[in-house]
Amino acid sequence: MRKVAIIIFALALVAQISAQQVYRTEFTTFDLREAALKSDHSRTEHYLRFAPKVIEAVDKVEVVGQIVDMPTAWSDYNVYLHIQNSIKAYDLVVNEQLVARVEDSYTPADFLLSPYLRQGSNEILLLLRRSNTIDLNSGAKSNLVEQFRGSYLFAQHRKHIFDYDARIVPNANGKGLALELDVLVRNDFNLEESMQVGYDIYSPDNKLIDYAVRDISVAGRSFETLNIRTALGEGGKYLWSSANPKLYRLTLYIKRDGKPREYISFRVGAGTTTFADGKILRNGKPIAINSARYNARTTYSEALAEIKALRTQGVNTLLPDNPQPEWFYDICDGLGMYVIERANINPTEGADNRKIGGTPSNNPDLLGEYLTRVKAMYYRTRNHPCIIAYALGGDKAGNGYNMYKAYQWLKSVEKQRAVICTSADGEWNSDLEF
Repeated sequence: MRKVAIIIFALALVAQISAQQVYRTEFTTFDLREAALKSDHSRTEHYLRFAPKVIEAVDKVEVVGQIVDMPTAWSDYNVYLHIQNSIKAYDLVVNEQLVARVEDSYTPADFLLSPYLRQGSNEILLLLRRSNTIDLNSGAKSNLVEQFRGSYLFAQHRKHIFDYDARIVPNANGKGLALELDVLVRNDFNLEESMQVGYDIYSPDNKLIDYAVRDISVAGRSFETLNIRTALGEGGKYLWSSANPKLYRLTLYIKRDGKPREYISFRVGAGTTTFADGKILRNGKPIAINSARYNARTTYSEALAEIKALRTQGVNTLLPDNPQPEWFYDICDGLGMYVIERANINPTEGADNRKIGGTPSNNPDLLGEYLTRVKAMYYRTRNHPCIIAYALGGDKAGNGYNMYKAYQWLKSVEKQRAVICTSADGEWNSDLEF
């Protein structure tokens, strides 16, 4: 009791800390190819479920935590923590060191824990509390699920695939398809290291199309991007759309000691999503959107049944109120259900007040929080073909400085899909009226 109270008191003295989140595609690695294809972690050595237990409550702060014993075999690995369904805002504390303060309880978040860990026993605490930016959540829809469901720890070797961006697009001549794969590789050793990155890709009818292993050298404590461009042959019948949700299977891995390690497997939809003349286009053809508001508040199997039912009713586009579990986007990819992804920026007061501070969206003090939420939304799911546009916030989120900056940032990284500010009210920071 005394130690937790001291930690909370010490945190109260820290005026501000930007959340040390890791912005990247949401994925885990697997030791075996077969396990990666089935998303089965039962035989993955470097994966642990994170299920913190209640320790105590101090001054309206609920403290939950888990003791994690770091195996000696993890000493050359980076350890990441994935937090999902926290229900409340939280401070993440590892071995009595503050790692991050997170105000957004709706968007899944990843953290690099390695700098705070030691061999043997480690104490990971979450101090659950009322958000300091509660106004941004006032219009959000809570996910009625078990607290911390979907949270986990996993480890990657210090020479590893940190992120990827995968596209299958028409060739320049328009007669075939090409894979455009950018793999961001990380080396956390002190000296330059040579690495081998492997991949293979299967067509929607499960035929191996291409595979290779590429060499790359990465300076110590640094990143390098491996750019892979390869023709996939004819494939017009496999262009992904709502009417034709065919998916390629792409698997990445690192090769160490002559053997493949750390498999990452995911599905890719061929084709492009763009916008022009006030319309969203898939493969150059306008989408006739028939949308429904939907949040995955249940389990995978229940959500699958619900989304299938919406498809039979003619719905082809879902509008969630905030970022959803990763498996939600997998379901939509497989069923051909479009998604307009939305950051958890959901204030309900002052939408029409354009004075500085009149709405949270025009309060410059909140700019960092706005960008954190937009970045977390974008990076974790940008590889899913189901996402046809991004919304900066809810229908009553208001407009102003923070929305201008959020729009500019998102446009700087997303070159094709539309960015929507539903409260733009004719201003420049929205590609479409929606």
